[in-house]
Amino acid sequence: MKHISSPQNPVIKAFILLQSKARIRTEKKEFVVEGRRELQLSQLSDYTVSAIFWCPEIFEKLEFNKWISQFNTKFDVTTVSLNVYRKMVIRDSTEGIVGIVKQKNDVLGSWQPKRKNPLIFVLESIEKPGNLGAILRTADASCVDAVLITEEHTDIHNPNVIRSSVGGFFSSRIFVCTNEEAKRFLIKNNILSYAATLQKSIVYTKGDYTKPTAFVMGSEAKGLSNFWRQQEIQAIKIPMLGHVDSLNVSVATAVLAYEAVRQRNC
Repeated sequence: MKHISSPQNPVIKAFILLQSKARIRTEKKEFVVEGRRELQLSQLSDYTVSAIFWCPEIFEKLEFNKWISQFNTKFDVTTVSLNVYRKMVIRDSTEGIVGIVKQKNDVLGSWQPKRKNPLIFVLESIEKPGNLGAILRTADASCVDAVLITEEHTDIHNPNVIRSSVGGFFSSRIFVCTNEEAKRFLIKNNILSYAATLQKSIVYTKGDYTKPTAFVMGSEAKGLSNFWRQQEIQAIKIPMLGHVDSLNVSVATAVLAYEAVRQRNC
């Protein structure tokens, strides 16, 4: 087993670039995953782990051997010193393990919902990785069938997306596509769309989400684009009873998702 004790090692430099640069992640079609649970979830969701970096000063050997025995694939394991490990991770609380995982590039047009009444999130131009990760966490918790990320503004493999999803990234079915592709998918599958916007809207509890349903959510700064505003979809709103005029997009998405859960008696 190889050991690295210098942050100047070319392998570590390449790892840090992969973690920090979306362009590198796109070129290599890989991304970084921190933490024991997240790496286990990546495997359970049929992602391929290509390399593991282990810090024995944090993650004791006997415990590590038990943890890694749960993986059913082989990959390179490199031990790193505590100093090197701290250069490699961004989480405040570390677990002594970090890995490189191969990306999936699923195509929306080749996917078919399994349920008769699928629940879909359409997320247009979400800008903040933390919000995107939080929505993926909600998607997992509320049994959303797919998350369509349109006109992508945030790299879905950003480490902060992975971290804030708390594993939801791996359990969610994610597709990156254009608005037009998302629209065609919804029409093809007879999915009723509800746009979270104030114009000509009804209170969100008045919608019927027991049928195939999509919630279309806009960016934090600009909301939904004219593309979605011009579609024949029902606008819904969440009442704001105080001085603030809107909720964070991840919170609003969770409110709508759980109204669908309530209506479906899940």
